[in-house]
Amino acid sequence: MREKNIIPVITIVLAAINVLVYVFVEWFGSSYDTGFMMKMGAIYEPLILEDHEYYRLITHFFLHFGFDHLLHNMVSLLILGCTLERVMGKVKYFVLYFLSGILAGVTSIVYNVVVGNEYVVSCGASGAIYGLTGALLVLLIIGNRNRGTSEVTRYLLFIGLSLYSGIRDTSIDNAAHIGGFITGFLICLIMSRKKRMEVTYES
Repeated sequence: MREKNIIPVITIVLAAINVLVYVFVEWFGSSYDTGFMMKMGAIYEPLILEDHEYYRLITHFFLHFGFDHLLHNMVSLLILGCTLERVMGKVKYFVLYFLSGILAGVTSIVYNVVVGNEYVVSCGASGAIYGLTGALLVLLIIGNRNRGTSEVTRYLLFIGLSLYSGIRDTSIDNAAHIGGFITGFLICLIMSRKKRMEVTYES
């Protein structure tokens, strides 16, 4: 059931942490410095698989390469997060966000190992945010199940175009996006069925 009057505290706190981390990084180094970003906790496969620095699977989605990267992700987080947090509740939303971010990182590592790009440095909240995108798709499907599929179709087109733009840009970690999206979709699907979460989507 949508909780219309609840302030999206988790979303606001997550956005604030991302901004504060960015300020910290720029104060003591540079978000464009790959080596410094590795020190700050970005994903780097050898340090995770060989040195067992698994904390990077969390710290990486609080780091961003430059202000534009941060701004784009925070706008997306606020738009999607404010809606989903009210619908899902704070605990479920928090779990969804973190699991999506973690498994987005895992997907990125697996993909880069398979294609032989083990030494890629990756970070950003977009994998977790794509998890929110996947969750919103589930809620759209549930909310529109008796009202046709036009909203769902438009949203699927938006997702497809977003992923396509990521595929065309080699600097974007599209594997993380896909991993986060699938994670968010499945987690929200499980939550909605297990708890019989009834939602409505207002376009």
